[in-house]
Amino acid sequence: MKKLRLKTYFNVWKIFGLNALQETLINRGSNILFMVGKILRFSFSLIFLYLIKTTVTSFAGYTSDQMIVFFLTYQFIDLTSQIFYRGVYVFSGKVRSGEFDFLLSKPINPLFRALTGKPDINDAIFMIPSLAVSFYIFSKLDVVVSWQSLLWYLVLLINGLLIVTTINILVLVIGILTTETEGIIWIYRDLSSMGRFPVEIYMQPLKFILYFIIPIGMMITIPTEVLLGINPSFSIVATMLVGVSSFVVSLKLWEWALKKYSGVGS
Repeated sequence: MKKLRLKTYFNVWKIFGLNALQETLINRGSNILFMVGKILRFSFSLIFLYLIKTTVTSFAGYTSDQMIVFFLTYQFIDLTSQIFYRGVYVFSGKVRSGEFDFLLSKPINPLFRALTGKPDINDAIFMIPSLAVSFYIFSKLDVVVSWQSLLWYLVLLINGLLIVTTINILVLVIGILTTETEGIIWIYRDLSSMGRFPVEIYMQPLKFILYFIIPIGMMITIPTEVLLGINPSFSIVATMLVGVSSFVVSLKLWEWALKKYSGVGS
């Protein structure tokens, strides 16, 4: 039964993706401009990485090659979240217009629909060259990675994506309570961009915020430290506890927010 349910949700998400692809093909002009912007932004990122490689010997105890790995980890997590959770950006509009009332009447879980109902096809397409370039850059770096550290890195990367999911769910909760998500999600994006660098380079209280309030450090810094063989700022167990426990709490808050929701008619 559970396998059948997962298959159903996967098929529903495929429909979301096909709908998003059709929208992309219809609005070709604007999407071409968007893709050009993504390419330019990525090109500037590559230039930035090149400057780090050629001009910085070490920074706050990290080598230039290690700093690049932090940047590549951030790039992957950020792009993945943009592909799957783009629906969060338009959720408040659905609450205000009453479309969310319509979603609540459907058999598909409304949280699944709110989170993943608008996949970003442009970012999905862009993921392919981004990963290819990232693997190429990584292969040229002077870093030593063991199979054990790589395995833990992948586990913690999944944990990081779980934390990203948690944050997006909390944004949806705020959207239900206040009908406002745009400002919150952009604040999060600005803070998450600080994960391009290891959180350890920042001073208190910012470091505390990036570990325990909005756990960017748990998402990006800890996995990358483990991959590079650096003694992590917090243990792997503590990092995974943060990921799992925060996800469970976010689901409870979502259920609580739904009980508080009275519909657009009110």
